[in-house]
Amino acid sequence: MTLKYQIINKKNLYSGFFKLKKLEFVHQKHDGSWTDKVNREIFSGAHVSTLLPYDPVRKEIVLIQQFRAGVISRYDDDYLYEIVAGIIDKNESPKATAIRECAEETGCKVNKLTVINDYFPAPGSSESYYHLFLGEVNSFDGERIMGLESENENILVKSYKVEQVRKMLKNKEIKNGLTLIALQWFFLEYYKD
Repeated sequence: MTLKYQIINKKNLYSGFFKLKKLEFVHQKHDGSWTDKVNREIFSGAHVSTLLPYDPVRKEIVLIQQFRAGVISRYDDDYLYEIVAGIIDKNESPKATAIRECAEETGCKVNKLTVINDYFPAPGSSESYYHLFLGEVNSFDGERIMGLESENENILVKSYKVEQVRKMLKNKEIKNGLTLIALQWFFLEYYKD
């Protein structure tokens, strides 16, 4: 396979919780010709494993809520509804990460894991790559506060009936893209009334 791009220059601009780099490149157009030089800043992103926790016996979905700095400028009604997600540790598989993160973020043990899809969540600005799973769990009554203190996590966890989550989707209460993708797959491909 012949590469359809050429990196001319790469510069690290910032290194903190995330990394930011500037790329200067050219790429092949659809007609076979090449572009002029293009400059883009790209977040290093993360290799992430995600999981939609679902209890098939109680017909409940476990959702979490936690503070997210990325929504400060646009959204302050409440915390976003999300599914489980975490960065894959070195030498850890996406499946192992999904199972570990589910226990850390919800307190639920995964009984069965199903692959949904892998995808780039924002390829125009980030190198992030996500692995998405469905995890069958035993849901619970009430609420829990979970997360790792060492990571300053304070995660509210609650089980919702499937029909309640469907209404949340219809009422546009779910704003997190990862969660939208997982739930749309769940209702279109997996869940049978």
